Amino acid sequence: MKKPLTTSMPEFWERGFQSGEMGWDLGGPTPIFSHWIDTCKEPLSICVLGAGNGWDAINFALKGHLVTAVDFAESAVKNMRTAIIKSSIEMKILHMDIFDLDQMYTNHFDVVLEYTCFCAIDPSRRRKYLELVQHILRPQGDLVGLLFPTDKDPSDGGPAFGVELEPTIELISEYFSLIKQEIPSLSIKPRADREIFIIFRKDKGTRVDV
Repeated sequence: MKKPLTTSMPEFWERGFQSGEMGWDLGGPTPIFSHWIDTCKEPLSICVLGAGNGWDAINFALKGHLVTAVDFAESAVKNMRTAIIKSSIEMKILHMDIFDLDQMYTNHFDVVLEYTCFCAIDPSRRRKYLELVQHILRPQGDLVGLLFPTDKDPSDGGPAFGVELEPTIELISEYFSLIKQEIPSLSIKPRADREIFIIFRKDKGTRVDV
């Protein structure tokens, strides 16, 4: 008897790529992230978790940032590799589970980008996700992202698993300091008023020892 697929398995997501049922994929860079990155004046080391087809990662790389894009779905990695060849850009692509990144990086990235990864993993793993981000971010590094969908209860199942705003902000605040929280004006229409733009910072004194 076959083991049922879960969101922690790459095969679950590969099935979406193969069927074309990719509700998480916008078909281009996320508008709010394009606006945010244009406000960053210095080159940043950015890790994009669950990068999918890599639209945001490639956009950041095109603008001169040092990007590491991570996904464990084979098609996602293949599509990103094809795209960077066409775009003639340099970008590190890792075909692996994001939860293994702490074996490769410690206090490393300036920014970790979050969008539809937090809501894709089982809610029981959200603390583990935040511990991972804390581990790979350098002190004073930022977790930048969109919390989505804020209009759905996590107990209703997923993916996407719901993100209750107040409890989620409280949870993330156990690991990071809140810098910014706002309803974005640049959300795509289907996600308008259903997501929150956030920036959280790893405190200067919070350094992971190895």
